[in-house]
Amino acid sequence: MMQAHERYLQSLSQVSINYFFYGFYFFLAMGIHVYHVSLIESFFSFSFCFFLVYAIGQCAIETLLLILFANAIRIFFRAKGFMLYGLVVFFLLLTHVIDFPLVRFMDMSFWYALNFISQESSQNFLELLYASNVSILIWLVSGIAGCALLIAGMLSYQLTERWASQRPLIVPYSLLAASLCTLCLFLMSWDYSTQKFVPRTQFDLYQKTLPWKSTFFHQHQEYYSLAHSLQEPTPQEERWNLVGDADLEVKNKPDIYLFIAESLREDFINEDNAPHLNAFKNQFVSFDLGLSNANATHISWFSLFYSQFPLYWGQVTPENWKGGSLPLQLFKKMGYQINVYSSSRLSYYQMDRLIFGEDNHLVDIMVNFDDEQKAPHERDQYVVEQMIHQMKDSQESGGRVFIVFLDSTHLDYSWPEKTHSAFQPYEKKINYLKAAFTNAGLEKIKNRYKNALSFVDSLFGNFLQALASSPGGDEAVVVFTGDHGEEFYEQGHLFHASSLSHPQTHVPLYYKFGKMDPSVEQRERQMSCHMDIFPTLFHYVSKRDLGQGWCEGQSIFNQQRWPYTIIARFNASRSPCEFCIHNGIYKLTASFSDERNIFNSRGLRILSMKNLKDDSSVHYHKLKEQFGEALDRIFNR
Repeated sequence: MMQAHERYLQSLSQVSINYFFYGFYFFLAMGIHVYHVSLIESFFSFSFCFFLVYAIGQCAIETLLLILFANAIRIFFRAKGFMLYGLVVFFLLLTHVIDFPLVRFMDMSFWYALNFISQESSQNFLELLYASNVSILIWLVSGIAGCALLIAGMLSYQLTERWASQRPLIVPYSLLAASLCTLCLFLMSWDYSTQKFVPRTQFDLYQKTLPWKSTFFHQHQEYYSLAHSLQEPTPQEERWNLVGDADLEVKNKPDIYLFIAESLREDFINEDNAPHLNAFKNQFVSFDLGLSNANATHISWFSLFYSQFPLYWGQVTPENWKGGSLPLQLFKKMGYQINVYSSSRLSYYQMDRLIFGEDNHLVDIMVNFDDEQKAPHERDQYVVEQMIHQMKDSQESGGRVFIVFLDSTHLDYSWPEKTHSAFQPYEKKINYLKAAFTNAGLEKIKNRYKNALSFVDSLFGNFLQALASSPGGDEAVVVFTGDHGEEFYEQGHLFHASSLSHPQTHVPLYYKFGKMDPSVEQRERQMSCHMDIFPTLFHYVSKRDLGQGWCEGQSIFNQQRWPYTIIARFNASRSPCEFCIHNGIYKLTASFSDERNIFNSRGLRILSMKNLKDDSSVHYHKLKEQFGEALDRIFNR
């Protein structure tokens, strides 16, 4: 009995270390995060050194803490508890591995993503999986493989524990505790004395590369107090009443064609990549800065078809807005027929119900070819051919709105490789793991994107040719845009939905207004966004501005335009909690103080103020000067 008590006291003063497993844990976690830090910049800088030290230090502190916890589990919970602890530790190691591609692609940690997914409905969760362009079968196999890996990790923990016990490494508890305290004090001193030399923009880029996604001392963050919180969106009935009595009778109803292509960024539209779109852009009305109102499809579609601030996404649902898009309802009241041709998944976040109302009652002709067995380029070609067929079959012109959703330029990018592979070499299949671990090989991924863009351009060229020979083609209105942009690590991320960077939000926005001279309203071509599309169309068709109140967008023909654009970041089915305000020169990025309920927030955390293309930061003393008017309008409504 006495010997057992002595062994217990000894276990409290000394720690037996599983040096095989914890050595592996430390070096793997450290390797991942050090490598992640090295990918941020291509040159040596103080920011790199600051976060390199932090990444190594946090991995060391975390490993020491796990060793100390392991000793406590061994003492108090014995074998069964120790086995469960092995499972938990291996799971933590996997989170470091998973964190790396998640931060690279989506700018979110594993734990944030887990909380994110837990709040989604089963239907929305499936839509997220579909949107990843990875088959459900592969996701299922990956889930099973992950569970098997966890079990294997637990068993390896037990095995390495036995190996370590054969040649035990016994360390005094006091030495481990002292080492832990010393590391913490060193990192705190390093942070306190040197953080001031890290520019704010670099701090934001590097911080999520760390194991804990944070430093001990946070950089000073500007906080903007709001006189009023964001108001709930005006109910549909009230918005309808604002225009319900307006005279919507129009004599001439030109056909309207609205093309919305997936993941299309403006600076890729040129003579080499997209000759038809480039010619259309130069011949008709385009903008120096065409902006999406979001960096993700569903919020972008919402702002476009509702002409409302993207912040209201999540509050406007098919249940409380059963009538569908108010602009489309207005076109129906004008006597327009609405025809939809889509190869995209309109069921994504129930957008079909949200845009076109219950049972798609706003739609007269619906061609929704979203067969997952067909490649996106095949679906695109089919829907464009169907639309052209409808154009040619009709003997009459006017009174029709054609809405076309194209999907070829969504990752992994799709085109008929035998006939439209002008850009070589290209990745035969995007390797997401490789893309996460290296910035090399981007040109091959970009060439995939360019080939897909070139194919979409050829479809648009076919449409323009058909339009020229169709009744009323000269008088037709044509709008071409992308739902959001696409990034190729220009600002630290790949693809979209991860940040409000210039590449992810700058989209083509081109108009053809019948025979109107494109030089008309030249001064209005500096900046416009998706919210402006329908107010502009109404203004052109009715020859008058229908006014504000029922929408947040504004006609590009309006001589007193509000000089700001609001852009929201992807937040799945919830209201966006991060957004930016763009004035064409600078952009202010902020998040709500209460991210769970943005309509209850009385303040904003200012994340950054940058120039047009995110190249450099702007001093915060310009905040009120540059964005005070915009903030007053958004929050004092």
